[in-house]
Amino acid sequence: MASSHKSSRLLLVSTLLLACGGSGGDTEGSSSSSSSSSTATPDPTLTEGASSSSSTTTPNPTVTEGSTPDCEMFTYDLHVTALSAAEAVDFVSVAGLNSHAALALAADGRLFRADDSGVFHALAMPADPALGRVEMADADTWMAIGAGGLAQRSVDGGDSWSPVDVGTEAALRDVAFFNFADPPSNQQTLHGVIVGDGVVLRSDDAGATWSPVALAPELAGSLRAVDGSDRLIAVGDAGLVIHSLDGGVTWEQVDSGTDADLLKVAFVYDDAAIVAATGEVLDRSGDGFAPNTLTVPAVDVGRVDDVLAVLHGDGTISGWPASEMVAEPVLVGAGARVLSRGNASGALAVGDAGLAAFVMRTINEPCELPDEF
Repeated sequence: MASSHKSSRLLLVSTLLLACGGSGGDTEGSSSSSSSSSTATPDPTLTEGASSSSSTTTPNPTVTEGSTPDCEMFTYDLHVTALSAAEAVDFVSVAGLNSHAALALAADGRLFRADDSGVFHALAMPADPALGRVEMADADTWMAIGAGGLAQRSVDGGDSWSPVDVGTEAALRDVAFFNFADPPSNQQTLHGVIVGDGVVLRSDDAGATWSPVALAPELAGSLRAVDGSDRLIAVGDAGLVIHSLDGGVTWEQVDSGTDADLLKVAFVYDDAAIVAATGEVLDRSGDGFAPNTLTVPAVDVGRVDDVLAVLHGDGTISGWPASEMVAEPVLVGAGARVLSRGNASGALAVGDAGLAAFVMRTINEPCELPDEF
């Protein structure tokens, strides 16, 4: 499960720069992409004195020392801050900038928004059990999608919602937003991609309108997840992986190395990881992917700052891939099921019985930059 040499060097350089010079700005236009920005990222910490949620921060053990030249004392930790929900609902999706700018979807089809103390409260709108996924385009613009081509959009941070005609009745599984420059203007605007059963839809106006993307028959499988920006990757059943290098206009198949159903994909810079229904995690391998079997199966993957993080079936979260500088597992909570895409602030985790948390990365024991860099 070791990362490629290129990925390790990239992780080392970016992390050392953060350690020595402070964190750079997020390059993400929303929680959905990892290479461009249009939204300022608020402070992920909770408001002081919040009585409705626990603000206990749990550090995990540091990583194994001594295997990176000149960096024997370099480590980082993942820290979990417990949040809460006003009701003991089972959450199935979550998105947001941080612990108090977030939206979660319950299994009964209700949407819950976090307040300034990190407590999730139900929005005053009818429940729709057909909804399956919620995502943010920016701090004000949100979308919720689901079965039968269902799509709802808010442009006021979730206060009000309007239906969006996406032109299909197919089941919609995932939606991602990212900044992209369409030719010939080459001016970056907020784009979106929806994937579902046999469909890929594309938006160039932050989700206000959508158009279908033509797919070759072998690409039109049941797609479950999508992530990226300039390069997008979508994954689905029977090991299907497709990618786009032009913002979702055209797509090609990628070798996944498995025929397992694929549930989630996450990007950080040039690194990507995919979670399979088998609990395996797929890493980049050459032009394709290769599966890795974990001791504790994975259920989701997302971004925490500038590293990938895997949520495990026992409620723990760890850095990915497992290597010298990647944090060991730390407990989110029993019943943790879902991660947000994450960004430079961190990632949200939600699950059963109102479980909610925010995961951040901190750097410990910075070292000198090795000579080879």
